[in-house]
Amino acid sequence: MVRRYRGDGCVSRFLKNINDPSTCIRVRMKPHQVHFFTKIMEAYCHLVFISPVNAREGIVALYATPDNMPEVRKILANFPYPVEIMD
Repeated sequence: MVRRYRGDGCVSRFLKNINDPSTCIRVRMKPHQVHFFTKIMEAYCHLVFISPVNAREGIVALYATPDNMPEVRKILANFPYPVEIMD
């Protein structure tokens, strides 16, 4: 049986200090949906870098270039389940 990722990696701690809204979006969802969300967003190659900030609470940070950010917001708006943008 595969263990679920707990979201306590060193990358998420390093990237917590970046708060530029043109490059970072923090989103919240139900904790059991984090894995599915991560796989879907990774399918959009080179569009966004994903860092689970706190998977137990369902908080994920998305980092993208300012040019790609409108497309990322459009994907989030059309996601198959509710994703709350925290910023």
